[in-house]
Amino acid sequence: MRAMLNRPSNRQHAYTDLYDESRRAFLVQYPVGLIIGLGLAGVAVFMLTGFLGFRDPLEPDLTATIFKEPWALYLWFCALIIALQCSILRHPSLRPQLVATLAVTITCIILVGVIYYYNRDLTRFLQDFLQNLGLRIPQIGQSALTYTVLNFGIIAIFWLSTIRRWARRAMNKPLRVSANIGLDETVDLAATEPELPQLVAGDLIAGTIIVLVLGLLFQANVINALSNLLQTGVTIDTCAVTFPGTGCVSPGDLAAHSTLNFLDIIQALVYLPLGLLTLALSAVIKGLGQQVDADDTSSIYERVVRELINTVRAALNRRVGIAFNLALGLRTVAWPALILLGTIAVAAASRGIQGYLHLLSDQRTCADAGYTVAACGSEQVADFVRTNLANFAQYQNVGLALLWGVIAVLSIVFSAALLLFRWRVAENSLRFLGLVGFTVLLTFWIFSLALSGFNGLFSLTHLSDRVPFPQPGTATIASFAALLLFGGYYLLQRLRRPRAGTPEPAPVASQRSQQ
Repeated sequence: MRAMLNRPSNRQHAYTDLYDESRRAFLVQYPVGLIIGLGLAGVAVFMLTGFLGFRDPLEPDLTATIFKEPWALYLWFCALIIALQCSILRHPSLRPQLVATLAVTITCIILVGVIYYYNRDLTRFLQDFLQNLGLRIPQIGQSALTYTVLNFGIIAIFWLSTIRRWARRAMNKPLRVSANIGLDETVDLAATEPELPQLVAGDLIAGTIIVLVLGLLFQANVINALSNLLQTGVTIDTCAVTFPGTGCVSPGDLAAHSTLNFLDIIQALVYLPLGLLTLALSAVIKGLGQQVDADDTSSIYERVVRELINTVRAALNRRVGIAFNLALGLRTVAWPALILLGTIAVAAASRGIQGYLHLLSDQRTCADAGYTVAACGSEQVADFVRTNLANFAQYQNVGLALLWGVIAVLSIVFSAALLLFRWRVAENSLRFLGLVGFTVLLTFWIFSLALSGFNGLFSLTHLSDRVPFPQPGTATIASFAALLLFGGYYLLQRLRRPRAGTPEPAPVASQRSQQ
């Protein structure tokens, strides 16, 4: 890993590039030991997740307690995240960004790992501890203070960053604070950045979008839906998304003037008119500031209309408009939030994979035995397995795991792109990951069959009666089918290529006669 980080980048490419599109070659060469170590560790954590941590009493209490949650698989995925971040930010000039990214990532890994998997256990421990002292605390996910701090904290960070940019623009300083990735060019401030009135108007409209999104998210039904999707077990009512200290009584009033949704809508109705007025006044000021013929009303009309069109066009410009202001204003809070989202997605994917593997094993050890108590361990476990298999929960789990995996990849890549404020980072990194993912897809059936081999080994040696990797499995079939499909396509392409003609040798007799 140290050799990978210290290897200088090719000057023809950006420092963050992972793939050379012209030569179609990878720019990052990982140490063989790192790849082998991550591969073997992945096999080990999949085995631990598949064979241990079941709900039935047939498993020893020690392993059932330790591996109740898929923390081993979660940490392995987090190691892959850190490897990706180190790959993107490997250049020595990007060390400050790498240190900041790793600090945020490690903090998120610890917080998400503890709160997501052991929220109830931690809350129960704290409540028991504080109950002895005569105190009581609510769960973090059910506290109105939690959602209020998140809502207004994001808004406060946006406006602090926005006011700072207004001050920089007023002093004619550049707004673009993107990192140097080896492709910097001279920036024309007047041509590439908005004027102060346009900047203020764009930020007010961007603030409108932010508070409307927050108002949509911080509603009880939306949070409960996200909680069910993440399988956190947190359920709230309207009082949890109401401003604290307003006397809300459960379940609360959806139309109350103290809910976060109502307060955010009020802010949006303040920001949006101010933004539109600023755009209009900016056009009027520009129109009045230029020479016009007072006797020719058509010239005044043309001037005002032209300035209005130019102002709206500038507001919609992707480089200096509202979208740019929104990205720049949210940059400070968005890239750590994306890392947090990616970490949560990894935790949710790990839980989905565990549910998929456990249900595959339950199907062999419990369902095939007729849901007997001897095979399942208890009637409650038998009912649980029967219900989930009837609802095809195993396929739902693997589908959600894939979805959360994609969300995690996109979140981590775009967090680095937003931190450096360069679209090239996301574009090149996603191309690199697409090629890596395609390679994994073609070879995953080998790992799947290897894990199935451990099923047979443990069954013959009576180490475990569990069968979490039965064959033919869905992943094995999909991977091997992809290999055959693309292999056949490649073979057809090779057969269709015209064969190059071989040059005819010179006549030997004529050569001798010339001599």
